[in-house]
Amino acid sequence: MNLESPDSGRRPPLEPVLPLINVVFLLLIFFMVAGQLAPRPEGDATAPDSASAGTEEDLEQLLLVLDTDGRLLHDGQPVDADQVAELVRDYQAEGDRKRAEEALIRQQAEAAEQQDPVRLLADAGTPLKTLRQSLDLLRDAGVEEVRLVTRSESAP
Repeated sequence: MNLESPDSGRRPPLEPVLPLINVVFLLLIFFMVAGQLAPRPEGDATAPDSASAGTEEDLEQLLLVLDTDGRLLHDGQPVDADQVAELVRDYQAEGDRKRAEEALIRQQAEAAEQQDPVRLLADAGTPLKTLRQSLDLLRDAGVEEVRLVTRSESAP
């Protein structure tokens, strides 16, 4: 007479781990595909280090790149003084249109009087004289606020 149950010689069944592995793998793939990284500005410019670099970045703001040769670039293409003025006018007109829509929604007239800042990524090796000339060019084009793009000292 056999008193042992038929399952007594076997190990207890392990919880199925394969479905868990599949779910984790699918989540990994999802976040790799769905994650959006900030686009890197075109051009050969390295932002200077800053101990107090902020993390605020509005990708809708106009971004100009000043390389070490003193050339201003927009979307990787060199721009001259006339093109900078046209870019600034178009950018400000678009910002004014958006603020006017917001003012209609919120019924606030002061929102239409604000101006969007322009971001300038000047290469760390750009001479100060060249940077000053570019800032003067932007001021002449009607830009009231320029934000210099830097990177945190702890960033790679």
